[in-house]
Amino acid sequence: MFEPYSEVKVIPKPEVPAVPRLGLTSDIIGYRRCPRQYGFFAEKGFVPAHTVQIFYGTIIHEVLDRAHHHFMGFENPRTKGKLPSERDIVNYFGEVEHALKAHGIRSINERLRNQAMEILTRFNEIEGPNLYPLVVDTEHRIRGARKEYLMEGVVDVLVGPGMNPEKLADNPSEWEIWDYKGLRRPKEGSLALQSYKYQMQVYAALYNIKNGCLPKAARLYFLNELRDDSIVSRPESAIFTVSFSAKEIKEALNEFDKTAEQIMEAEENDSWMAPNPLHVEEIKDTCTICDLRWSCPAWTSKPFSMQLP
Repeated sequence: MFEPYSEVKVIPKPEVPAVPRLGLTSDIIGYRRCPRQYGFFAEKGFVPAHTVQIFYGTIIHEVLDRAHHHFMGFENPRTKGKLPSERDIVNYFGEVEHALKAHGIRSINERLRNQAMEILTRFNEIEGPNLYPLVVDTEHRIRGARKEYLMEGVVDVLVGPGMNPEKLADNPSEWEIWDYKGLRRPKEGSLALQSYKYQMQVYAALYNIKNGCLPKAARLYFLNELRDDSIVSRPESAIFTVSFSAKEIKEALNEFDKTAEQIMEAEENDSWMAPNPLHVEEIKDTCTICDLRWSCPAWTSKPFSMQLP
């Protein structure tokens, strides 16, 4: 039956290696913050004893995303154009919290949970009336190919100058890219703030690839600047505007390329270095909840004291 085909030779296609995909926040920023922590938990798959950072950051982003969708009427047309009430925010918080618990992610204590709730309700009250009507898109996914890897990111919100949110193709050159950070604003000149600047400059470059133009502006919103109960309007420290000239974007891309190379080299050698001891004070909140802190070389001169959970 198959004799007529006995002389046929099928040449297999050459194997094409998969291009690594690196997320701007989950990979690049995470590795820059602490290569050792990134290696153990992001690459090796160890599960941290405390998921406080995952809980706090995720619940902030997910609840705000629901608040924006509420105003846009995505889930329920009857809420379109209506600001979420405090009760709505509490309900959205409960929904996200329940989903996180189902995945084994929960707040480390009641104080932290309440802090996240207070910040979200305060943000909704302060920013909702003016910001929500200007949001034209949320979770705006962007990507771009680099020489050895694919860079991916998600812009939290696109903010327009009051256009109709349904006409997303109006003029993306008039849109601003905003990224929410569930922390206090880092000090000027700190490694953390510089990494966030790079992140937004790279977002601007990837935004250009997707939309054919640069955004009008790039802004970081540090939500923990709203922690003071006396705050009734947006504090100046909450918003940080990032410049993105052609030179700055090129420098940011080069910097992230270096980090990507370091990640791929670390994977190949299975070598995950501790952070620079000169910068550990800047990331002390990260170190404080890290399961590796007691054996971390970066803290040998000032080790963490042993304590029960």
